[in-house]
Amino acid sequence: MSEATAFLNTPRSEKRTEIPAPITVHTLPAAKGAVPKEHAHLRDADAVLVKDRARLRADAYSLTALWPATEAALPYDPRILTQLIRQGGLAVAHADYGVPLTHQTLLYHLNYHVAPGFQVPRDRPSPLTVEVLVSDTTHRRTNAGALDMNISILDNGVPVAWSETRFGWISPAAYRRLRGDRHTVDWAAWDVPPPVDPASVGRTDPADVTLSPTGLPNRWQLRNNTANTLLFDHPVDHVPGLALIEAAHQAAYALGSTAYFEPTGVTSDFTQYVEFDAPCWIEAELISAPDAPADTVRVTGVQNEQRAFQVELTGSYR
Repeated sequence: MSEATAFLNTPRSEKRTEIPAPITVHTLPAAKGAVPKEHAHLRDADAVLVKDRARLRADAYSLTALWPATEAALPYDPRILTQLIRQGGLAVAHADYGVPLTHQTLLYHLNYHVAPGFQVPRDRPSPLTVEVLVSDTTHRRTNAGALDMNISILDNGVPVAWSETRFGWISPAAYRRLRGDRHTVDWAAWDVPPPVDPASVGRTDPADVTLSPTGLPNRWQLRNNTANTLLFDHPVDHVPGLALIEAAHQAAYALGSTAYFEPTGVTSDFTQYVEFDAPCWIEAELISAPDAPADTVRVTGVQNEQRAFQVELTGSYR
């Protein structure tokens, strides 16, 4: 069995659904230096939201963050929230666990919960704290490994979002074996289908829309528009997981027609890479029972007649 196959077969950790207690209860420790853009896997330094990092105790870390001002009509932009989770985890993985920058990172799953009613000011940046607790490590070797993390976002010491995720990494050679002839891609050479009405998915700019109409109810084609730099910061060989999660958010919004969907829980499962050179179909369905306390939307991505990913969003239409 190859290194990549063994790593991909590593079992996932149990999902965490309860609100974790904050690691810190007072002020953030003094900054230990800016997080370099390379640790956040970004080309644009201005896109780095986590600004510094401090070790609190064994396997526990705290970072300051700045949620940027926005003109969006949503209470908060889920793309920013998932970026905070992603960047906080990557910064700790590289700086504190020696994950080589030369290696390819893998995202097994990214599950998170949001405090009901959470919103950020639109007219100014919002300082937040990102706390990372590493709960388990697997295959701690130079060529492959994984980190299970619980990540909390705090506003003035109060948790407003919390996540359970698993990051993995494999060596360049193992990744080339895993991807084969998919290891490289002619960046932005694919056709981008037209967007749905931005208002129907809670967006204002067509460049931010990840769904294209198909003429069928509750079914869309994924749009991979590299002009959306928040999702496509730099060339990669497959559609990033955060772009798929954003597509799921937009599908849940579109499912409710004129109603706004406010998710408080998101679970994601990635079963295969989504490629750029074949259509990926996004399907959404409401799966909650009529008397359920919350609405649950299941969004499935299908490519080449196989399920590539699935995201379930729990919340409420209003």
